[in-house]
Amino acid sequence: MKKLVVTIVAELEVPDDWELARHPSGISVLKIGDRFVDFDLTPLATTSSDPDAEWSDADVEVVGKVLDAVTGLDVDLEFITRH
Repeated sequence: MKKLVVTIVAELEVPDDWELARHPSGISVLKIGDRFVDFDLTPLATTSSDPDAEWSDADVEVVGKVLDAVTGLDVDLEFITRH
């Protein structure tokens, strides 16, 4: 068995009223109004080799296999203010 490390970096430009908060479960999340938002790994799959193929999480079997292989997940959230 081998280990795959997936690094995903996303930058979002968000309104000033969105904030970082600590959910009662102890995780850091994005707070939008009364909603807590966390980020997660969502595997997408296709059977098409077409460059314009549609990717989705509809293949429950494949998505399930990938998610079952996840042994750890860490999400880091921070605001970067540029002037």
